[in-house]
Amino acid sequence: MSEFIPLSSIEKENDVSWYKSFAAGVASGILKIPEGVVSLAAELIDLGADTDTAASVEEFFDKLNPFEEVAEQRAIGKLTESLIQIGVPGAIGAKLANKTARKLTAKALGAKRSGMYTNLKGKGIQMSLRKAQELNRKLKIPRYAAIALGGAAGEGLVADTEDIGTFGDMFQAGPTKLDREERDGGREDAVRKLMNRVKFGSESLLITPAVYGVGKSAKAVAQRGKELAFSNKAFDRWLNKYIVAPFTPEGNLPKQIFGAEKIKEGLRSKDVNRAREIVNNITRQVDAIFPETQSMFDKSIRSEREKFLKELNEILFDGDVKKPTDPKKIDNLLDKMKKSNVPEETRQMLVGGLENARNEFGQLIDILDNNTKGITLKKSQNEVSSLFKDRITNWVGSTYKIFEDQGKGIFKFFKRYRPTDEAYDGAVAFFKEQGATGQAAKEEVDRLLAEVSKIKKPKDLDFNNYIKKTVEGRPGGDFIKGVIDDTKLPPPALRELFGEISDPRYSIFNAMTNLSSVARTSAYIKDMGARNTIVQSEGKRGFFWATREAAEKAVNSSKTGIKIVETAGKKEGFVQQLPGGGEYSIPLPKYTTEEIAEGIKHINNLGGGLQGFVRGENKEGAEAAASWMYRNLLLFPKGISQLAKTVLSVPTHIRNFVSAFGFAGANGNLFNPLEFQKAFKEGIEVSGLLKLGDNTPAAQEMYRELLELGVVNSQVQIGDLKNLLRDIKFGEQAANVDTMLNPMMSRLKKIGQFFQGKYVAEDDTFKIASYIMEKAKLKKGYSKLKPRQFKEIRKNALKYVNENELIKKYNSAKKTGFKGNYEEFADDFALKKMSSDIVKNTVPNYEFVGSAVRTSRLLPIGNFMSFPSEMIRTSTNIAELGINQMRHSGKTVGSNMLPYVVDEATGQLIKNDNPFYADGLKRIVGLGSFTVGVPVALTEGAKALYDVTEEEMDALRRFVPDWSKNSTLIPVKDEDGELRYIDFSHSNAYDVMARPLRTLLNNIQNGEMNDQQLLSSFASGVGEASSEIMNPFIGESIWTQAMADLTVRGGRTKDGRSLYSDQTSLGDKMSIQFRHLGEALAPSYRQFQRLGQASFGVPDKRGDQLEIGPELAGFMGFRPIKVDPLRSMGFKISQYQTGIRNSRREFTGGYFGLLRGGRIKPNDIIDRFFKSNKARFDVSQNMYNDLNAAKVLGLRRGKLRQEFNDRQISDSNFQNLERGRFEPYFPSEDIEEKFREIARDLGETDVYRKTVPILRKMFRDFRKINLNKSFNLNIENYLEQVIPTPPLPSTPMPNQQVIQSASAMPASGAMNQGLTPTENALLSEEEKQIRLRSRGLA
Repeated sequence: MSEFIPLSSIEKENDVSWYKSFAAGVASGILKIPEGVVSLAAELIDLGADTDTAASVEEFFDKLNPFEEVAEQRAIGKLTESLIQIGVPGAIGAKLANKTARKLTAKALGAKRSGMYTNLKGKGIQMSLRKAQELNRKLKIPRYAAIALGGAAGEGLVADTEDIGTFGDMFQAGPTKLDREERDGGREDAVRKLMNRVKFGSESLLITPAVYGVGKSAKAVAQRGKELAFSNKAFDRWLNKYIVAPFTPEGNLPKQIFGAEKIKEGLRSKDVNRAREIVNNITRQVDAIFPETQSMFDKSIRSEREKFLKELNEILFDGDVKKPTDPKKIDNLLDKMKKSNVPEETRQMLVGGLENARNEFGQLIDILDNNTKGITLKKSQNEVSSLFKDRITNWVGSTYKIFEDQGKGIFKFFKRYRPTDEAYDGAVAFFKEQGATGQAAKEEVDRLLAEVSKIKKPKDLDFNNYIKKTVEGRPGGDFIKGVIDDTKLPPPALRELFGEISDPRYSIFNAMTNLSSVARTSAYIKDMGARNTIVQSEGKRGFFWATREAAEKAVNSSKTGIKIVETAGKKEGFVQQLPGGGEYSIPLPKYTTEEIAEGIKHINNLGGGLQGFVRGENKEGAEAAASWMYRNLLLFPKGISQLAKTVLSVPTHIRNFVSAFGFAGANGNLFNPLEFQKAFKEGIEVSGLLKLGDNTPAAQEMYRELLELGVVNSQVQIGDLKNLLRDIKFGEQAANVDTMLNPMMSRLKKIGQFFQGKYVAEDDTFKIASYIMEKAKLKKGYSKLKPRQFKEIRKNALKYVNENELIKKYNSAKKTGFKGNYEEFADDFALKKMSSDIVKNTVPNYEFVGSAVRTSRLLPIGNFMSFPSEMIRTSTNIAELGINQMRHSGKTVGSNMLPYVVDEATGQLIKNDNPFYADGLKRIVGLGSFTVGVPVALTEGAKALYDVTEEEMDALRRFVPDWSKNSTLIPVKDEDGELRYIDFSHSNAYDVMARPLRTLLNNIQNGEMNDQQLLSSFASGVGEASSEIMNPFIGESIWTQAMADLTVRGGRTKDGRSLYSDQTSLGDKMSIQFRHLGEALAPSYRQFQRLGQASFGVPDKRGDQLEIGPELAGFMGFRPIKVDPLRSMGFKISQYQTGIRNSRREFTGGYFGLLRGGRIKPNDIIDRFFKSNKARFDVSQNMYNDLNAAKVLGLRRGKLRQEFNDRQISDSNFQNLERGRFEPYFPSEDIEEKFREIARDLGETDVYRKTVPILRKMFRDFRKINLNKSFNLNIENYLEQVIPTPPLPSTPMPNQQVIQSASAMPASGAMNQGLTPTENALLSEEEKQIRLRSRGLA
């Protein structure tokens, strides 16, 4: 009995590396081209002379080509060899055909022109031009056909036609299925080979239209971009609507409007950050005076604290908020604190916080004033500034507990706002004073509470108007309205009833964020109008128009069908839906396109659709219930599980930080180690990564500037998570500082905020370092240009920046230490904008995720889908930027991206004049390194270090989990020589780009092991590679996967692990289910558990001893994982047994099963028998490869055999699998009996019995196939050929003598009379009867 023998040491030394195989593939592919031409000629000779010349040619080239064997040892070599064989002749054929077609086109056009018009000034010029255009259009069709035919002819020259295969081979059917059965005669075999070439080449005629269409669409997207939306062609508009817009950052917006939106978002983030900074500072000082722990347990201290906060609040809003606080009141506050022994530093910091808040209020009001000159408020008719002079804290009702203490979702029944008894009684007394009776006064208070609670946080800026409408016509209504009109506030009793909050921190944060929302929106609307004016002044279309006629003309509505809507219309307009847009902004031109209006709504989170459904906006009844269930039963746990596995997981933080080095590396920044070290250090300082408290003022100022530029606070996973949690209304009441009013909850919340802040800071650190590096590179590169050249560059960079705003920035910068003049400041600001744009486009940024991907977060499937989409976008941008930075400015002969280029005008060799050439080269090399180079180098280096062969790597991949099968696996060996692996893909952000190619190559390599044709392996690889790309988008989320384990998969995990069995008790089963779901929602803790076990010598569940070193490496994603093929074999055997059962069902059951009843034909039985055994062969072959792989990894035959026996697989079956013997399926006697029953029920003959001889022959042929070969039998060799019956001749009159003679014969011999001897010999009994009946004799 022969055992599988692993590679010998000599074979190990000959293991071919990927780069050798690739190089050999190039060389062999080139040599195969002349071989294809010569072999074609030899086949034609064989066809005419009936010789065997082709075989001699093949033998000659085999000796001539030493590279083929090396190339075909690795998938990349085989693929490269084939692509060159197909691509080069195909491209040459297409090019020659295109050239010929163009010449014919030119002649046709010349003849047309000369015949139709010679005088361009003639009367028929317009008609002639139209006809010429039409002719051009028509001639493109034959030209395209010529290209396709030329390419097909070129592909017919491929030498390895039968090795590569066709789609007909892949599907085991069709006209292009190759004939691989060699013929004895030279002529017959030549016919076979030539026909195979025709079939191979003809498939390109089918593929070319698809490739052409995809290429043309990609070209249109690349060249025309957003212009597709305004095209006269319906296909172009479809392409933009369903392909371009959903998956690009801009969506339906023009780039200029998208730019204005990003500026607004950056400024809003800056304002919120500044508000949080001021609030945190005041909180620290208040906590120093009134420690939280004492306030929690001492009511008197808590009362003093609240009284003190109320006093601060009153000082904060005293007088004109645009001006500094009254010095007398500040002095009084300082004196009180001094008498209470508050330290000097605390006193000054507290007062400084109030002054900073007042200063921020003033700046935001100035912005609003500047953008609303001459605009008055529709409701109060006061100027904007006077509104805040009266009472800024009344905005949005944000200083009332009634809007903050409402429970959300499933918690609304447990947490509902209740006023204090004193406040409730005070409100009842108030309504009694207004004339209501005791019970009526209580009912009025209850009604008012219920009405106000319904609206949650009112979107209207003026909450007072809502109160006035609510009390209109009710007791005390006129009085309440009068108080509001006079004081801009509800009466004190109602303010107490609603839970007015007199906490300056709350007031500052909400006032600043709400004021920022309106002020920045006002500037945003003005900016959009200004950008539209600039674009239209350049003679371009623009995006807003004053009249409907102008709009329709601009977008050619009559042909394009583009709908025009109003910018400020009540139904369609978006302006009124923006914060303060209908009141505090200069109007935009009245009209725009529907797509642009919808784009603005969507990017400002104003849209309905799935987002509106999830949030339950304007939903009632059944819709509201469905929204609640979807939000709380599917999305809520999805959000919590993602929060637990990222923000609250320490190992994820570490891996997040380590993998971020790839962003710097892919942009070439690691090639400047000293500069990067300095920039990285500054990044850590500015991000506050290593700080537990607030950052330095200088670092905070720079961070706010980077927020404004959109560089930081854009971590992709956090962006996904924050928006998902917002959509499901998680923590809506705990947005920022409100839980500070509840010290216990504040402590818990701060933990989550701390971890989230660090998760973002880890990402920010590298973005800040990249920003510093890019700015330094730009400054160095542009310093080589002439001042005039850079001035033009600066002009383009600041094209949409308002000069007045830039002057303000300059004046502000001078106050904080800027020493240069305005021109120098403008130069520096332009560099900041350009470098920030580079970072935003080359490092993942949530603000640039396409709308389709963003919206997909609301689906119960997928995990952090934005990250892979951003990796694709930024990787493409890195390549594009690197190429552009390497291009020479002038025209060249040959490449314009080399260090020295040939000038087209002079023919001289000159130096590339791009000042960023070195930076571009480093960027391209960096991207290649971190996408492919580093993973390959680590893998190949580890293989060499630990003496691991390619065969062992292939075997290893068969025993890793599915999610690691196509990962970058770095092999390592422990002290005992036991093979382990590190899944490097978990720590390599750019794996998402390399993984599809690696998947494709792995499939080709597996196909080589199974002797499959290249095309079949290639198609399988493309399918799996596509699955790898789509998996983050359509795979199960963490929560839905856990739920599916318990429901859809019936207690099994996705990788086949059983959670419980049918025999598990109900109590234990429920316990396991709850724990399984709990683990999905819990932070990652297993790495800590493993480290603890390693530290104390406690073995894991499998009994393995853990080591501290590998477990520490696991925190960074580098833990070596043990390969246990014996343990994995049990699962693989289970899969094998299931596969065997399913392959049998291909014959008996399922949709095409033969035992479902009904009429069947012999060929139906033959077809299902063939396909059933093909499926069985694939399952058996997979197990055969698993057995060999297990032996390569050192697993003994005896242990394997025992594992198979334990799983009820006989020794004979095991031996057949081990030796590669295929044991086909043949129907049992029970199946035969079932066929007979069906035939009896139908009253027909048993068709199955008729096919048994053919099935037995097929069975014998199947047994001859070895499991290390491909299943290359042709079903057509077994199918019954249906020969059409020719029409019967006219029935002759019966011969009376024959009839009389027949009637005189005995009955037994009558059948033989009236038939010819040949008919008697060849026809069956049934056919004889038919023939006699046709002659009137039976």
